[in-house]
Amino acid sequence: MDSREKRVRRSGRSRLQRRVRILAVITSFSVIITFITIVVSIGVCFYFKKQSMEMEAFAEQAMQEREGSGQAVQAVSDEVLYTQEEVDSLVTTAVTNAIDNEDAELLQILRGRLENGDSTMTILRDLYPDHVVMLDSGQYYFLPLQEDLAFNTYANENFVAEENGLVSYQKEGEVLTKKGIDVSKYQGEIDWEAVKNDGIDFAIIRVGIRGYSEGGIVEDEFFRRNIEGAIANEIPVGVYFFTQAVNAEEALEEAEFVIEMLQGYSLTYPVYLDIEDVKKESCRTNGLTMEERTENAKVFLERIREAGYEPALYGNMKSFLLMVDLASLEQYDKWFAGYTLPIYYPYEYKMLQYSEKGRVAGVTGQVDVNICFKDYGSAEE
Repeated sequence: MDSREKRVRRSGRSRLQRRVRILAVITSFSVIITFITIVVSIGVCFYFKKQSMEMEAFAEQAMQEREGSGQAVQAVSDEVLYTQEEVDSLVTTAVTNAIDNEDAELLQILRGRLENGDSTMTILRDLYPDHVVMLDSGQYYFLPLQEDLAFNTYANENFVAEENGLVSYQKEGEVLTKKGIDVSKYQGEIDWEAVKNDGIDFAIIRVGIRGYSEGGIVEDEFFRRNIEGAIANEIPVGVYFFTQAVNAEEALEEAEFVIEMLQGYSLTYPVYLDIEDVKKESCRTNGLTMEERTENAKVFLERIREAGYEPALYGNMKSFLLMVDLASLEQYDKWFAGYTLPIYYPYEYKMLQYSEKGRVAGVTGQVDVNICFKDYGSAEE
């Protein structure tokens, strides 16, 4: 062991005297990290016992077979939530244990990651391949993969950035996706003929919102101009509605509003329910449980289906993994928002919003850009 490794070892041990230690166990066939209970006492026996019990509970939970939607709710618990300080400790512990155990394979992986300047998140996601690791509001979540959900099969190497800054999904030189934008009043006046000529295949248009504080439903002031402009230029369209429903009655009210607004228009793409977290204390949906959000979504989506439209969900990592029970909503297509390639999200989605800073002819300023894997215009679909 050289002097550099000894310094790392001493430093790591010093830090771990003040933190919970989590031992990284590496099998000979793959790098699989499982949690086991190792807690370092800092002189307070009660604290030692409390931390040990929590880690034992997590280890047991991670090994149990998951049963449907209940697991999605159970996963978001104290046993899988860590602060930045605790997460930094995980990486330090992995390095220290690799040295202690003379695990050359793990040590080489960790050294390479650190020397390449990889973030803590990148390293953690490699160390915990059987979990979805995500960061929200300063907290890290380690969510066990839900094997009962459908997984996407997209290969990272097939996402291709083109010269114009847009992205496509290609296989053996063949483009397998359609290019689209989603717009609202924030894009202002749009030259839809120029959009069409720039190679855009579809547009998803905001039909309206429910206010997050007062709760009133508001039509997007550019909705009619946008949908009529897109259709006039033979651009297939879909729509989305930003929900803030606090109960089933409000969810139904939102659906009825959308249905009324769509009278006289023909859609090719779905009606998307936009589920997002609003980081405002005045947000009226802050107190909703996962079960309540899921039930509200079902009410909206089923009413949309009854009206003859295809219902679907829009959201990001937090929306789909922390805010709703994904297993209960698996029958609906997903439009996933993820802005870092390669995309880190294991479950199935049909459309990807990969940037909010796209540039497209006919649109002043930045615009959300998307690729769609499903051909909604095909009779076979």
